[in-house]
Amino acid sequence: MNLDKKVPLVSIIVPFYNHNKFIKQTLDSFLEDTYPNKEIIIINDGSTELQDDNIINWIDLHSKHIKINYIKRKNEGVTKTINQLISMSNGEYILPCSSDDYFINNTIQSRIDLLSGNKNKEIIIGDCIIVDNDNKLLFKSNLFECRNHKLEEYMTDFGLATMIIKKWSMAGPSWLAKKSLFDKIGLFDENLIVEDWDFMLRVVSQNLAIFYPDKPVSAYRLHGNNTINNPEKQIRMWEDLYRTAKKHIKSFNNLYFKYLMWNNSKKNLKKLNELRKMN
Repeated sequence: MNLDKKVPLVSIIVPFYNHNKFIKQTLDSFLEDTYPNKEIIIINDGSTELQDDNIINWIDLHSKHIKINYIKRKNEGVTKTINQLISMSNGEYILPCSSDDYFINNTIQSRIDLLSGNKNKEIIIGDCIIVDNDNKLLFKSNLFECRNHKLEEYMTDFGLATMIIKKWSMAGPSWLAKKSLFDKIGLFDENLIVEDWDFMLRVVSQNLAIFYPDKPVSAYRLHGNNTINNPEKQIRMWEDLYRTAKKHIKSFNNLYFKYLMWNNSKKNLKKLNELRKMN
């Protein structure tokens, strides 16, 4: 494919774990988006289900048309896998997608256009739909139907920061970032399983984020293996949320944001103690 040199490369990064059933739809969605300059990097993070034939077959069919790098290794955890994928990427932009989720609505170009038009921003955050194992639509919007948030709450720097601090609700592959972002704030914290909230708090503390309002950018799959359905993971999640909130009180100069972080730490500790008593 002959590409204009001005079209930046987008690295689509995929942590794969036990999702051979879903991965073809995930990969197909990357090609369905018409953005022309993409690479795909997949790490099989020691899946216990040995089948990965849907990846292999897909690569055999499409590798002449798009650059694909597929690696299998022992299990090291999703956060370490994401960091490795970012480090392996060659693109000017990083776009993540879990191996059971997928892209929708052909938004890569419009998101890059909006982000590149805001020179002081490094990451653009969007919304997603929610589906089940059989692709049945559960919610048309994670933020505005499932969570009942308001669009106007996300449309200013102050509003976006407030919602990320106070009502962290992002799900699925809903962000796209310049790779330069990771030079500024670092990679994901590998000691956390709620690594995305910690990461986004670092982003908004430096005022580096904007919101993409046009339409959902992806589909998030809700099924029995999600953390929300696992009591042990729920406790670990709330431990992480408490520690993250407590740590980030000092990240913000704005007194209101400091108060929100302090209040979060109190609420998260209360929820953690309740879960510990129940289990």
